[in-house]
Amino acid sequence: GHLRSTIIGEAVCRVLEFVGHSVERVNHVGDWGTQFGMLIQYLKEEYPDFAEKMPNITDLTEFYKAAKKRFDDDADFKKTSQLNVVALQAGDE
Repeated sequence: GHLRSTIIGEAVCRVLEFVGHSVERVNHVGDWGTQFGMLIQYLKEEYPDFAEKMPNITDLTEFYKAAKKRFDDDADFKKTSQLNVVALQAGDE
């Protein structure tokens, strides 16, 4: 979905530039997706003081895998993660 529209947009930009137009590329993906909610919730639970003390997360792949496992195994975590996405899409910071 998102990749296709990005590729089409890039193709249109190249055509417009070729014929002499000035193009400003802006790619906005408005769907925050469940992954963001899941990662936010995992960060909140594993590092509750992350706002004051930045966690040393050196392996993002492992961080994602741990969050995904929790999401798949824990219905409450899954629901809270989904609510995080709703809050993000509503403009919560």
